[in-house]
Parts: sequence; C-alpha cells; structure tokens
Amino acid sequence: MTDKAYLVAVTGTPLDGVDVATARARLATLFRVPETRVEGMLAGKPVVVKKGVDEATARRYLQLLREAGVVARIMACAAEPTTEGQDAAPAAIAESDGGVGAAPDLTLAPPGADLSDRVPPPDLEVDLSGLTLAEPGVTLGEHREVPEPRIDIRHLSLTPGPDPKPESDPMASFQDHHHGWNR
Repeated sequence: MTDKAYLVAVTGTPLDGVDVATARARLATLFRVPETRVEGMLAGKPVVVKKGVDEATARRYLQLLREAGVVARIMACAAEPTTEGQDAAPAAIAESDGGVGAAPDLTLAPPGADLSDRVPPPDLEVDLSGLTLAEPGVTLGEHREVPEPRIDIRHLSLTPGPDPKPESDPMASFQDHHHGWNR
C-alpha cells in the first residue's frame, strides 16, 4: 500500500454555538450508540474516529462530524502495509484548521520500543574492602549474660473497687436455682 492515508479525529470540543448535550446526542445518533459511549469524544481531548482511509473518505467523515456539531480534523498518517482488520498507524499530525495536513518526515518506533526519557540510576558505589567473611560454623561474637531488668513499682498502688451490692449474694441465687445444695 503506497497511497497516502489519512485519519479523522475529533478535537473533543463542540463547534461554536453548539452545546455539549446537543453534540453528544448527534454523535450518538451518527454512530448508532448510547450517549454514554460518545462522552469521551467531548472530554476536551482529541479522539481518533477513523484512520487509514483515503482523502475522499476522510473528507466525508469530516463533513458528517461537523454536521453533528463537533470540531474535527483530517490528518495525514503513514501509509503502511496492513493486515486484514488492522488500520495504518498515524505517523505525524499536522496542525491545520480542519484541512488535510502534510506530514513531516517522521518514522514510527518499532512495536514494544521504550519511548520514555527515563534516566537509569547511577551505579551503586559501596566500599566493602573493610569487611571479611568468617569460616562456616564459626561463632561470631561472644555470648554475654543479659541482666534481668529491674523495674521499680514501689510508687504504684491499688485502689479498692466499688463495694458489691449487699443484697446480691451470688451463693444465695445459686442455691435458689439448685435446690438441695447447701452452702
């Protein structure tokens, strides 16, 4: 596939004069899905709607999206060989006012490539020259007696608790329930 391919994306905002609820309802009707499925298209971030299409198809999508009340753009993407059911990946996005943008000479990283700007941590520099290893089975250190801790509790005292109720004799109630038992 060597023809130029395009992608169509909504910018995430409705057109001037169109409120978000109206744009959401029109998008749901256009894509024949519930309104909850198109809320992400109006979240203020660009969303690709279709990619890997020819210019005429991209322009048709652009017109339909604008009729639905959302700002949309057509962008050029790299034309790559595709397998069945797989779209071409976008190579570059050119900023334009909804027209077809020219892609600069950029390439795509291979799948699985690490694109982060992560800097590896510096090598750990630990000086182990002052350490030695003992032979196996050697007792390291000497056993020493640990004295029992001395805790002074002479300053602590117990206070008497509340007096039991004089009318409640536990043995009396026990004898009432178990006739024949004596104190």
